[in-house]
Amino acid sequence: MIDSKILAMNRMLEAKEKRYYKIKSLTEKFESPVLSFMLNIPGEDKNFKEAVDFHKKYIEKIKKLLEENKIKILFEDYEDLITGMEYIGVLEGNGREIKKLMIEMEEESLGGRLLDLDIYDKDFSQISRSSLGLPERKCIICGDTARTCIKEERHKQEELEDKVREIIIEDLDQVHKF
Repeated sequence: MIDSKILAMNRMLEAKEKRYYKIKSLTEKFESPVLSFMLNIPGEDKNFKEAVDFHKKYIEKIKKLLEENKIKILFEDYEDLITGMEYIGVLEGNGREIKKLMIEMEEESLGGRLLDLDIYDKDFSQISRSSLGLPERKCIICGDTARTCIKEERHKQEELEDKVREIIIEDLDQVHKF
């Protein structure tokens, strides 16, 4: 059991490092902000069918939001990795304004709380919520700061996984209610 957790952690670290260099390369090449979009899904299985559908749904929502705000996508890449789905887009516009739009999307619904939307400015600096004077993200279980709950391991893995699946399924079902 521990070996599989170590292996999963190593995979996550490798994927994070590859993503880091990919984003760095794209900011240098295009001299434009870069959006990195993944899902905050606990556990080893990050590619169950509903999660993939959920990720794709939000890629479309992101594209629509960018289009509505006249922000062009200069380059995009999608990968379905063992560590989770990954969407990267190079955008034309102001990184701080784009980050504000992504935060609005994260906060508009419960499903938005599972979105990991990072914006890197054209100089490769990551634009954080705190740099915009905004509070940290909340835990999906208790409402305290997510960082505190993760650091203190307040919730069982199974409880988090169940809550995430519940949120994803509820969010996907909303499409069919109209």
